Formats: sequence, structure tokens, C-alpha cells
Amino acid sequence: MREKFLTNTEKTFVNKCISQNLRIDGRRMNDFREMKLTFGSQWGSAHVTLGESRVLVQVSCEVALPKSVRPHEGLLQINVDIGPMAAAHFEAGRSSDETIQINRILERAFKDSNCVDLESLCLVAEEKVWSLRVDVNVLNHDGNIIDCASVGVLAALAHFRRPDVTWSGTEFTIHTMAEKDPIPLVLHHFPTCVSYVVFQEGTVACADPTDLEERVAEAKVVFGLNSYQELCGLHLGGISLLSSGFIIDLANRGGKHARKHIEMIKALLEEDSKKRQEGVRVSFVRSIEEGSIKSSFEDRIPIKIPSRERRKKVKMDNKKDLEETMEEENFEIQQITPDTAVLMDVDNFGLGGPNKWLPDEENSPESSDSDGESQEKKLKVEEKSKSDSEEEITMMV
Repeated sequence: MREKFLTNTEKTFVNKCISQNLRIDGRRMNDFREMKLTFGSQWGSAHVTLGESRVLVQVSCEVALPKSVRPHEGLLQINVDIGPMAAAHFEAGRSSDETIQINRILERAFKDSNCVDLESLCLVAEEKVWSLRVDVNVLNHDGNIIDCASVGVLAALAHFRRPDVTWSGTEFTIHTMAEKDPIPLVLHHFPTCVSYVVFQEGTVACADPTDLEERVAEAKVVFGLNSYQELCGLHLGGISLLSSGFIIDLANRGGKHARKHIEMIKALLEEDSKKRQEGVRVSFVRSIEEGSIKSSFEDRIPIKIPSRERRKKVKMDNKKDLEETMEEENFEIQQITPDTAVLMDVDNFGLGGPNKWLPDEENSPESSDSDGESQEKKLKVEEKSKSDSEEEITMMV
């Protein structure tokens, strides 16, 4: 199925709003949508919501052969899947251009920046290592999937526990979680992605864009930043040229927001570990029961409806204003039917003269008196027309 066609009216409307420092959902240019993170019952499962965008991340591991280039390091693979459940124009089992782009940005931010200590995943050099697989499933696409997925990947990696292994001579044993406690991954730093879209020839930037803003924007900038404000990845795309000072300014603003995301992830990880130690049930079902996961938790256009007392007060004020105007200008309410009434001006009543509408011919009094005369006139006209037609006929013969 093709992507929904974007009309020129929608483009003009979005650009007009941006020129007036407004956004469709009511946010300011540097405002981000609310982000929520929940963990599942299994290690390495995380659910992230950013506005209406939703991502489910799951980390798994298996024993595999290392690469010949780096035989002492484990493997890390990130797989992004955007199907028709997220948006109708995506196809199941087929990678689109957007999916490949998101996958490369996440690999650049987590894999190329050495976020995970891959050497700690080595079991036997040149023979056996742990291979980590991060599956990112997009549940709903409403723009800025990269930021949502990056928070999910980071939270899932920090939450994941791999099985413990015992090495004895030529054999090694993989213990279950019931036999030995699982071992967490070693993370050197915590990177996340922060996205901006650019309008008006590279002069205006909007943080955390929606799907409509991403499609209308001239360019897109994605920063991979950690809590130390170090640049872990950079992606520039679009048709607009950006100056170096403009990009540095966006990176400084994005670094502050990336730190907030990382602090939120660390706080939720501590809370999850405390719940598991206390024996509290932690799962997505529990999150649904508590209300932290909902189908729609954000009001796009907040509308303030006045209370009943406020509406009564406004109604009484309007009634008082009407009575005051009636007294000043000498108006009276004239009832026409039991359910309707008209406001009449007493001073100017009658200046327009009598009704000028002409009565119907059937109901007028003069029509009944002159019925005989009108019938005689009609008979004379008919006789005259007949005689004229006979003369014409005779003349033709």
C-alpha cells in the first residue's frame, strides 16, 4: 500500500505555522513529547512510548563463532522491524528505506561507539562468544521513531542479563537462572539519539518532530549523544544547507535533553531492581493494570471546558446585559408563539409603513367581485383569437 499522499494545503499550513513559531500539537519549537518507559517480565524487554509512537525492544543472546578479524570480541546485531501494524504503507517482512536508515543510525550510535564491552562476551577465544541480538519492533509510527527506538535499545541493553558460564578444561556449562544469577552487560557509556527537523532554508529547527512535520521538513538532523555530551553519531539528511554554528547550537540543546533521558532510564532501572528484590510482579500486564501503558495517553489539542457554575454565571451575565440594552434603547419582547419571541424597537416601530407584500389573487376580496368581468374578458379574447386563425387559414387557401 502506498503512503498517504501529502497535499499542498497541508504543506502550506505547516510552513505557515512554523513561520509564526507555532506547532500543530501546541508545543514550542524546543519542546519534546512525553516519554514513558516500562520493563517486561523477561530480562532485556522494554516498551517505550513517545507521544503516539510506540516501540517494543527485546534483547536475546546465543553462543556463536566470533569474527576472524576480532576473535576476542562478541557480536552485537540490531534489527529494526516496521510492519503494517505501525503504518499502513509498510509491508510485512520487507525492509523499507526508512527501516534501513533507522537501523544504520542505531548501529552507529551503539555499535560503532563501543557502547557495549564486546570483549566481556568472549567465552573461548577464536571459538565461542556471546552474540547479542536486539529486536526493535515499531508498534505505532507517529514520527521520531529514532529517538523512541534509541531509548528502548539503551534501556533493554542495561536491563538485560546473560546466563552465567562455567569453564572446566575442555567443556563449559551454561547455567540456568535457577542455578546461578544472570550477569548484566558491561556498558561503557549510555548513548541516546535526539532528532530535529529544519524549516525555512536552515533557519528554524523543531525538536521531536511528528510524522507530518518530518514529511514537510526540508532537512533532518539526528545526534547520538551520551550523558557526558560526547558525540556518538551524526546524521544529516535533506535538501537544505546548514551552517556549522547552527549544528553546534542544536547539539548543545540536544545534549541537555539526552541527559534527561539517561537519568530517567537509570531511575527506572533502580526501581525495577527494587521491585524484583521485593518480589513484586513486574510485567507489561501489570503496567496495563496500573495504567502506565494506554492506547492514547496524550491529548493532542487540549480544550478547557468551563464548569457548570461558570456556564451559569456567563448565562446570567448575558441576560443582565440584554436587560440593560433593552432599558437604554427602549426594546420590548413581543411573543409570537408560545415558544418564540421577537425583540421589537418601540421608538422606531411603524416607521417602515404597512406591509407591502401583495396578497394572493385567490384570497383577495377583489377577485371574488370581479369573477364575472374576468370571465367575459377571457371569452372575448378566445373568440378573437379563433376568428384571427380562421382568417389566416382562408387567406392561405
